[in-house]
Amino acid sequence: MGGQIMNKLIDGLSLLGIEADAGHLAKLETYIQELELWNSKLNLVSIEDYEQLIVRHVLDCLAGLKPLQQLEGARVADIGSGAGLPGLLLAIFMENSHFTLVERSGKKAGFLRSTAALLGMVDRVEVADTDLKNVKSEFDIVTLRAFRDFGDFYTSLKAVTAQSGSIAAYKARKSSINSDLKAVGIDPEAVGIVPLKVPYLEEERNLLLIKPWL
Repeated sequence: MGGQIMNKLIDGLSLLGIEADAGHLAKLETYIQELELWNSKLNLVSIEDYEQLIVRHVLDCLAGLKPLQQLEGARVADIGSGAGLPGLLLAIFMENSHFTLVERSGKKAGFLRSTAALLGMVDRVEVADTDLKNVKSEFDIVTLRAFRDFGDFYTSLKAVTAQSGSIAAYKARKSSINSDLKAVGIDPEAVGIVPLKVPYLEEERNLLLIKPWL
């Protein structure tokens, strides 16, 4: 990864107010290199170049770090983790939290396990290569990204969320959030919607925070 692209990543983290030391940056660089290596075989993400990867995926995921960092020490499940977005990226910075990356594709789960090992995080990052419906544990934070038809699996998300826990869903337009919530009988006014400003991206992004047991 070239110096110019690395500088854009560093600048983007600074704009997000994220303090990244040399260890964090080394892990991010390793993650990006592994994603590029595996992506040609598994089609983990749709990207044209490093810059698009950093802006639309790395910085987009890390834009939600600050609200979630307030729950440091939590048990986190990343549903449909795929390329580890946002799970692996959040785990790099939430160093006192334990992450379970739920991914039903065996090949993608292989990428997640290999990358977690390279990042030295196997002690606090585990991979469950199964469907969400088969997960029996409960978590303080349940994250997911790039989802459609929220209502189709909201019941399963709620089932793995601890009584005091939250579902943290990355979404784009607020208008689509409201329709998703109404589809499962949740009043949009009772849900936390955190606007996210992704550096270098002129598109609407929001983090949806739901406490399903309240």
